[in-house]
Amino acid sequence: MPAIKEDFETKKEIDKELFNKFTKEMKEKGLLDKTPIRGTIEMGIEISGYALFLYFIADVSPIIAGLFWVLLTLRSTYIVHDLLHRQYFSRTTGNKLGLIFGNLTLGLSGKWWDREHNVMHHTYTNSALKDGDVQGFGGGIIGEHNFYKILHRYQHIVFYTLLPVIYFSFVYQSYKFAFENKNWTELLFLVLHLILPAYVITALSGTDAAIVLAIHYFGYGFMLAMTTITNHIGMPILFGDDYKKLSWMDLQTKGSRNVNGGLFIHYVYGGLNTQVEHHIFPQASRFQLLKVASHTKKFCEDNGYTYYSTSAWTAYKEIYVYLKDLRYRG
Repeated sequence: MPAIKEDFETKKEIDKELFNKFTKEMKEKGLLDKTPIRGTIEMGIEISGYALFLYFIADVSPIIAGLFWVLLTLRSTYIVHDLLHRQYFSRTTGNKLGLIFGNLTLGLSGKWWDREHNVMHHTYTNSALKDGDVQGFGGGIIGEHNFYKILHRYQHIVFYTLLPVIYFSFVYQSYKFAFENKNWTELLFLVLHLILPAYVITALSGTDAAIVLAIHYFGYGFMLAMTTITNHIGMPILFGDDYKKLSWMDLQTKGSRNVNGGLFIHYVYGGLNTQVEHHIFPQASRFQLLKVASHTKKFCEDNGYTYYSTSAWTAYKEIYVYLKDLRYRG
């Protein structure tokens, strides 16, 4: 046992040296620089988009209005993700803007997300005990079965049908987090978000308002889920203290899946398609990640790290098969 522990400690040191060298190379190429100008421009475009949405909402089809709102909210999600990872600005500025921009446009708690994603998920990637990203869906993702038996028997199908309601789960967790932590400022911003749906209700007839709200909340939930489930679900899960047996580099790469597709997929997925790179360099700007990816793949292959990348269709199929294999058979 001591020899194994000594070998592991040696590997961690080697990994650290390799990573530091790789990080230095990326910094010298300017690929880890913050992108405040591009981030500011994107936020400006988003704010303009919301203004157009509110101004023209009564003049366009409720279906078009709802879909446009879905697009706006999805882009806001990616911006908030970048802000809270400090990809554009300093930690203080990023956190403040993430709180304001995220809570107002999404109605979700920035602080809750920062804890669950930045701290727990990025530190304990795919750990069944600690990573909230793989603990959901009644435990089905990690092979536990906390829903009714019939749901787990068909969980590979049920999973995809439940994706549209994921937003409401996040809303519940956001308010719960704000109340439990007595964060009244954040709670205020969460409540202020309700001005958006309230405006839709007052600006449109009952039926049109219902159509816009339904398309937005269910459509956004579905799109958000579809662009995030490919990140880690279906990749190796670590049980118990197994995460302690991996070096940091192995922990980040073994549980992450990239999605191929170039600029188009990168835009649609908000940079989350370059998941391996994002986990290695979480503060690297989304606008630079495709360039980082061209170096990361070779780095991983040269040094024996996992680097898995596949098409979106294959990723969804892998998730389906993975959940089917873990379904309840009782």
